[in-house]
Amino acid sequence: MDIEIGINRTPSQNYFISVGLNEKEAISFDNTTKGFRVIKQVLINKLKTPLDKLSDAISGEWYDIILKDGKFVRKNFVLWQDKDKIDIVNDEIWETVWEKPITKDTHETLVFYSQLISDNYEKLDQFIKQMADFETFIAKEIHKYQ
Repeated sequence: MDIEIGINRTPSQNYFISVGLNEKEAISFDNTTKGFRVIKQVLINKLKTPLDKLSDAISGEWYDIILKDGKFVRKNFVLWQDKDKIDIVNDEIWETVWEKPITKDTHETLVFYSQLISDNYEKLDQFIKQMADFETFIAKEIHKYQ
């Protein structure tokens, strides 16, 4: 499973965890500016001019941790522009097609894993069981929404 996680070091309660369903669809778990929720987004276009070259304000920037099958692959720098239901992430334009609340228990579990991974991403091989549990948890959550 390929997962992107916005770096969320302890003690932060924020997280953004995204799983690509295919090249143009993703389900993401989010506790940032809009409260804890799950969203489905679709890729609708790519920018012709890179986001950092546009005059519009950038809403945020951070690093994502890219995981594949529970293993750290790389960090990716992210520029983000929030346009309500449209998000520009680096040079891709994503539209939120639905949004649903998540339970407090799900939220707390996502905070735990987001912090564990963010705090230890360079040594995840020491957390094989936790990474397997995380992927199982994410897969079950995504299954609820497909």
